[in-house]
Amino acid sequence: MNEQFENNNTEVSEQPCAEQTQPQEPAQSQPQTQPQETVWQQTQPQPPIQSSGYPYQPNYNPHMYGAYSNSQQYMPYSAYGKPQKPMAEKKQSKNKKRGAKIAAIIVAVCVVISIAAVPVVLLMGNYVPQQEKIVTNEAQLEFVATPETETTGTMTPGDVYKKVYESSVGILVYSGNSSNLAGEGSGVVMSSGDKTYIITCAHVIEYTKAKIIVQDHNGNQYDATVVGTDSKTDLGVLSVDTDELKAAEFANSDDLNVGDTVFAIGNPGGTQFFGSFTNGMVSAIARPVDSQVGYEVACIQHTAAINPGNSGGALVNAYGQVVGINSSKIAATEYEGMGFAVPTSIVQQIVNQIISEGQVVRPALGITYFFASTNRSYAYYVKENNLAAGAIVISEIREGSGLEGTEAGVGDLIIAVNGKELESSDTLSDAIQSSEIGDKLTLTIIKFYDNDTTAEIEVTAELVADSKFN
Repeated sequence: MNEQFENNNTEVSEQPCAEQTQPQEPAQSQPQTQPQETVWQQTQPQPPIQSSGYPYQPNYNPHMYGAYSNSQQYMPYSAYGKPQKPMAEKKQSKNKKRGAKIAAIIVAVCVVISIAAVPVVLLMGNYVPQQEKIVTNEAQLEFVATPETETTGTMTPGDVYKKVYESSVGILVYSGNSSNLAGEGSGVVMSSGDKTYIITCAHVIEYTKAKIIVQDHNGNQYDATVVGTDSKTDLGVLSVDTDELKAAEFANSDDLNVGDTVFAIGNPGGTQFFGSFTNGMVSAIARPVDSQVGYEVACIQHTAAINPGNSGGALVNAYGQVVGINSSKIAATEYEGMGFAVPTSIVQQIVNQIISEGQVVRPALGITYFFASTNRSYAYYVKENNLAAGAIVISEIREGSGLEGTEAGVGDLIIAVNGKELESSDTLSDAIQSSEIGDKLTLTIIKFYDNDTTAEIEVTAELVADSKFN
């Protein structure tokens, strides 16, 4: 949305761009040395100049991967006894370090006027707003082959602009049924017909009580319905009942190369700057960027200028074909020209599932957890037994989890998955994200007994749909 809103809370640390307050380590917790992270901003909602509200901060739960969640808890220290089982579950931690990987805050490239963030539980990162679930098979995103440069040549920037301008729209979000504009963003027309589908960013339209309007290049406005959103990839789909909009042409982002010319089109600062067009080049392919809910997405890094309000707008190639949806950028004075777009290779999978099912379903283990390194007793045990640093402790096994009915229990220490030690905080989540619903994982677990003895066991767990836990 119109992410032109001022956000001066940017620090250079590999964290989401809009600065977030880091949770303080309890006195009993051992300090950890964390790699320095780079500050990012996912083009985040911001209020127009005339507004006096606060910037929109979507609910952030960095430890829900559709796999397991990190319920950061701290337990009493017992230097000589076994690690004590977790106390009652506490709030989810709002901080997650990803080592050398890049983390980007959803500085939603959108503008927010003064609307407060409404609490939404994003257990698995998928959220369908207040509208009823829409299930349809009317349209699917399909690719058009990218022309061969040797035979066709590229288009002039002016020709690219003419090709995509009418397919770019503005997204206006109003608070409830009022006339108070809550935020603005950008969108791309995916298909045109009796029901037209528009792709944008999830953070632009994830308001629980909002009226959403789509504005075309002529200033015409249409009531929009939220088909569904996916917070993990920051993608959302709207539908409007009109056949007056022109669909864009989409190409497979897998055909992009570093150094290719790209263009961004959208509404930085809101619809008053509708259809702003900038150019740049592809800086990196498949750059790992953490979404707002801690889910890693391989994004296109590019140098085309994007600003608050560009969220949901198109990144297009030299042939005027959409190859990405602009979502985030590094927003720190020390950095320039580092924007990120969700590639169409991912957009196609997510959008088609949203349109056909109303949501995106992923495999999940169905537990909450905390890192062993955050608790003195567990950290001591891990160190003394030369276990992997990424070991995690089960704090809850949720109803419907694949671990229900197994020997695994609360307080158990997971040290490996499929024979691979949990060397980092990503090891288990990566194993889950690369699997399918119904696949089975073998977990190596340390159990602690009341007589101060331990046992290493292996437990097989079947991955289930994360929608069970929404």
